Amino acid sequence: MSYALYHATRKNLSGVKASILNDWMDNENTTSHRHEKIFDSEKDAKTFLGTLDGIFMILYAVSMFFWGWLGDRTNPRNVVILGMIGSGLTLFLFGTLPYWLLFYSTAYYVFIYILFGIFQGCGWPNEVTIMANWFPKTNRGFIMGLWAACQPLGNIIGAILVSIVLPLGYQYTFAFNSLLIILGAIALFMFIESKPSSAGYNYEELSHDESETPEVLPTTRRRLSSASQPITMLEAILLPNVLAYCLCNACLKLVNYAFFFWLPYYLTSKYGWAESESNQLATWYDIGGIVGSVIGGIISDRLGYRSPVIVVMLIASLGTLSVYNGIGASKVLHVLFMTILGITVSGPYNLIVGTISVDLGSQPALAGNSKAMSTVSGLIDGTGSAGSAIGQFLVPFIQTSFDWQYVFYMFIIMNGLSILCLAKRFYQDCCLLISPTFPSLVPRNIEERERLLHHE
Repeated sequence: MSYALYHATRKNLSGVKASILNDWMDNENTTSHRHEKIFDSEKDAKTFLGTLDGIFMILYAVSMFFWGWLGDRTNPRNVVILGMIGSGLTLFLFGTLPYWLLFYSTAYYVFIYILFGIFQGCGWPNEVTIMANWFPKTNRGFIMGLWAACQPLGNIIGAILVSIVLPLGYQYTFAFNSLLIILGAIALFMFIESKPSSAGYNYEELSHDESETPEVLPTTRRRLSSASQPITMLEAILLPNVLAYCLCNACLKLVNYAFFFWLPYYLTSKYGWAESESNQLATWYDIGGIVGSVIGGIISDRLGYRSPVIVVMLIASLGTLSVYNGIGASKVLHVLFMTILGITVSGPYNLIVGTISVDLGSQPALAGNSKAMSTVSGLIDGTGSAGSAIGQFLVPFIQTSFDWQYVFYMFIIMNGLSILCLAKRFYQDCCLLISPTFPSLVPRNIEERERLLHHE
């Protein structure tokens, strides 16, 4: 629920873009002007909204590297709580206070959204660490896939809350979401510990085979104890497969967050549907994200490999994007294809930043180092956020200069590039999957098996 609230607050602006644009253009009441226009044209206002999204993603990406680094050196729960309180305060300062005080300033909006992006970066890398501390490796794909569904769940919660509160005025949607995430921070402080030992459990997870004898275990404990030192960003990015997934996520998150930021506005501007209705329809993309995250995690657990599942889903997304680009105004078709897009775009993204971040942050190359998880997770999601930031500048530019269909062409290209980033890993994992059919590919010993599994 904590990270769902992070996403609900992040969803707020995308759900009220048409309303806030009307307010900035002073289009809400033509007989009694509340204030002077702050933009001369709707194109300028839309460009500024895209700029805000891009600024948010840049600061979110940069700050995530720092917050992940800090979480490995302090209590990650406290970093999460700091981010929740800061997010609530800055959201209120952005969307509610200017409306009440009739204070409209582009410089002010940019400054507050910079702070909002910085505080939002506290959440993901440190919550991944807490989850990894509490749950063992068994069924990790299912557990982390289920938990990573908190992102689309938060989008759904945010969209529903916005659609319910919006008739009172868009300013109240910001106030309500701000209150919710601050209450969530209080609940997190009261009920959650960052690891089992902090909650009084005598629990120690060791990275060893069940076949290890009691004589070997003391050695394993000494090795893990000496290895549990925080790692640098350079050390993290040089770990096996981390760079490939960073680049893949940079392309994929651009597409996922373009839907996140622009889907309700796209439905309203292209089809003329009411903003509250567009927000409700857009939740089907997030419902698909939950389904894709959970099913992808289960299948990858059964299969024993993650990349084949992710690549197949991404390939399916290419055809779905092509079809969705021209389906017309049928709401039934929109529901169907938004759900499929959620499964094939949001689902793989959730697996990468959730399950795979934990896999890579606890791989054998780290020798059981428990203080690397936040750094690796922050690196993967932070790199993705950097790619997404570029996308938020491109979407309004391409849409206003050409048309929405060219925005979808960009999505298809980016998802194609994300597949290419995983091509080598996909090929290696497929070779291991079919190795019983081709005896020459069967590892001859433990050392070769580890080399093949982790591609060092």
